[in-house]
Amino acid sequence: MIHPTQTHVFRNAESLFKPKHDTFLDVYLGECLLGGDALNRTNLNEVTMIHKEDQDPSFCTRILNGIINSQPLIKVLSKSIESSEIIFDVFYLNNYEDIEDFYCLKTAFDFMVEGVMLYQIFEVEVKRLSMLNDFWITNE
Repeated sequence: MIHPTQTHVFRNAESLFKPKHDTFLDVYLGECLLGGDALNRTNLNEVTMIHKEDQDPSFCTRILNGIINSQPLIKVLSKSIESSEIIFDVFYLNNYEDIEDFYCLKTAFDFMVEGVMLYQIFEVEVKRLSMLNDFWITNE
């Protein structure tokens, strides 16, 4: 069954988004598996991604390829005048071998330096799609 992407947009709503961003990182996401930076608007498949030393490189490559070749189930976009654009994309990946889990791609534009973006891929700790989606809907 194909699920449409649930999209949550925070436009010029930094005061609402910032606490949600921090809580999502602290509570809902696990460790960062991969990270890389490039010029803004560079496609993910063109970015050199670095994995943590304790991660299996071939496993990380399969996660990256799964994300590149999938559509997110949840997309969260924050765009404001005061801060950089941030996107969270949540994916469910299953290769029927060693990958069956939720993963999140965080993209931050103009990260630290104007014109440079940061990609990070995280394991998702919360395993229910409805909880992940509801988090972005509620005002808590």
